[in-house]
Amino acid sequence: KFKLAIQQKGGVGIRSLKRIFDRMDFNGNKKLDSGEFEQALAAFGLFPKKVELQALMKFYDVNNDGNVSYEEFLSGLRDELTPRRKNMVIKAFKLMDKDGSGAIGLNDVAGIYDVSMNPEFLEGRKTREEILTDFLSNFEGAKGNNDGKITEKEWMDYYSDLSMSVPSDEYFVRMMESTWQIPEEENTAVVQQTVQHLLTEVKARIMQLARNDPKFLQKIFNDFDLNQSGHLTIDEVTNLIAKLKISVERKFVYPFFKVIDKNNSGGIEYDEFEAYMLS
Repeated sequence: KFKLAIQQKGGVGIRSLKRIFDRMDFNGNKKLDSGEFEQALAAFGLFPKKVELQALMKFYDVNNDGNVSYEEFLSGLRDELTPRRKNMVIKAFKLMDKDGSGAIGLNDVAGIYDVSMNPEFLEGRKTREEILTDFLSNFEGAKGNNDGKITEKEWMDYYSDLSMSVPSDEYFVRMMESTWQIPEEENTAVVQQTVQHLLTEVKARIMQLARNDPKFLQKIFNDFDLNQSGHLTIDEVTNLIAKLKISVERKFVYPFFKVIDKNNSGGIEYDEFEAYMLS
């Protein structure tokens, strides 16, 4: 019943509770006693009866020290991801973990997360590396060690927390498909047909821009390489497809991207782009 009440908060999310915990931690010991715990729940819109509060304290106070830490509370609320949700979370992790090291670092993120249009980067307030590090830190969560890398466990914990605010598997899967541009199942007829359509249509429209003259391909490539990195990121390819006025769901972009990214570097270099265009 209590978990359900938290889940029904929807957009508020489990991670918002951390800020409430911090505000209610009056003595700054990173834990809440019974009174502080009750006030934190009230701030979250939850008003358990005294006997319920005692039962909750007993349940969440794992180490029996008379207090509830944020980690204890979060651990008590967290459910295992359903098979469909877990499948999508693992797919997204493997997408990010380009070198297969089992952890996502700056090099993995650099080819996927384009900082060139970030306001803090444009205004010179943060470097590219600082923004990428901030991005990684978002996924480390309360138990993360802030080492600038995301382990698979930290990644799973992040999405386990987020999952609590998402009511259905269907919605969670659609969210992951849109965010990471990966379909739930890549080998279905629909995915394969859509990717083939994209391969044909994108090539045809780019060749129209090039007036069927291959010597213009380099200029077109450079025009869509918005951050002038020498390769096209997944975001730049998504932008390219939109600029070509091709309507397609975001979840089909990555399978299309993978076909052209022959060396699986996370970016499409010019030679890969040219090979695709002239094939």
